[in-house]
Amino acid sequence: MERDYYAGLADDQLFEMLFMAEDRLPREAAEEAAFRDGLAPYIGQVVMDKQSWLAELPDWWAVVHGTYILGLRGGEESVLPLMAVLRWSDAFDCDWVTELLPSIFGSLGSPAIPWLTAATRDAAAGWSARDLALRSLASIGLKHPSQAEHVFRVIGERFMDEGEERLLRQLAGQVLLDFRHQNYRMALIKFAREEYAFREMDYLYPAGLDPEEVELAFRQDSPELWHYQEDWMRFYDPGEIQRRLKRWTRERLGTSGRSRNQKPPSGGGARVLPLFEQGKPAEPDKPGEPGERGPFGPKE
Repeated sequence: MERDYYAGLADDQLFEMLFMAEDRLPREAAEEAAFRDGLAPYIGQVVMDKQSWLAELPDWWAVVHGTYILGLRGGEESVLPLMAVLRWSDAFDCDWVTELLPSIFGSLGSPAIPWLTAATRDAAAGWSARDLALRSLASIGLKHPSQAEHVFRVIGERFMDEGEERLLRQLAGQVLLDFRHQNYRMALIKFAREEYAFREMDYLYPAGLDPEEVELAFRQDSPELWHYQEDWMRFYDPGEIQRRLKRWTRERLGTSGRSRNQKPPSGGGARVLPLFEQGKPAEPDKPGEPGERGPFGPKE
């Protein structure tokens, strides 16, 4: 349908579609929702609520749509909800979101930097959430060159910190290697040689970087940046919708995989749609400066 059709829908009708359209929400509807000022606080509350990530299908798809819509909307007001997205998508292993979240944060730019920086330094957040924050900072540096020096200094800080968890240093090093960051070339080669030595002593050691691959990467000097600048709105392209439909059909007919009609991992929880009928959603707690209560809000 044309964008004009969705422009004619009331806010509650458009909001309802996020819960009912499964993974087949038309792009025009998502774009219309992104620029409805009246919908933004409701969408923000949906993605910030843990129970939304535990909802039954088809309601569960609302967190995916909400994430993509907030990314398209952008602006400083989207940062806090998307930090909650980082937390919950990582906690519930939602790769529909985690694979694209760095590119989404990249579009937000400098307002997200203090929050992501705090997340990279928060050992309690877990290595995978911190890795998401590192890659999100790198995406900001790629899309906003004026911020590149600062964000790569933050990433380099985690890589160079010998007191940091080894796995996180591996992940930070991989980000620096993806960008072929010349300031860290010798440090990356040294680190990779240490990784090789650890593996020689213990064949079960999960080495993160290979010295030959690191040296080759810098010789070729071809940064691998595609996963820092993905177009998450491609999700709504008709071809992508058709591809997913075929996938669900195969999985329903087969004996393995997950069908669209099956409950997502860690399912359960209540529907969030009645929020719209309760009037304006409550304002989230003011977080103060990033890091005062942790980058993801108060500790539970």
